Amino acid sequence: MFSVGTSLRMEIPIGRVWRLLVDIERYADWHPTLRFTDRPGDEERVNYIYSPRGTRGPELAAEGRITGLDWLKSFSWQTGIPGILVIEESHRLEKLGQGVEVTHRLVCRGFFSWLGYPFLLRACRVFLTRSNNALEQHFRRSTVRSRYARPSGRRA
Repeated sequence: MFSVGTSLRMEIPIGRVWRLLVDIERYADWHPTLRFTDRPGDEERVNYIYSPRGTRGPELAAEGRITGLDWLKSFSWQTGIPGILVIEESHRLEKLGQGVEVTHRLVCRGFFSWLGYPFLLRACRVFLTRSNNALEQHFRRSTVRSRYARPSGRRA
């Protein structure tokens, strides 16, 4: 078993970050490699789709399970085959003045987490970096867009 984590500070209200992270149906709008789809009638389970090369490459699909949901504090899910390889991804949020600190962590368990440790560790670090960059970029784009958007009902 091993875990890898990173922290990211943003001058974004905690509520905006929280809404984006828990809206699993919109992950594909901002995340470069992950998509989730709901399972009708099942609040705990989701379809987890990972595309290491984005829309240009192969997809790995598995059943995922939401393992934690603590309002405005943390959100986590896991996927994999118990005993072989289970990956749990989590986001923890902490309010900092007008902004937020997001701690993003991956925990790998099972036989292949030990066997493929050097490769998986590097892959997890790359995944975290890409995820955090995409999260920052999403908020940078949406903030600029809303700041310069034309007010509705008025003409310039």
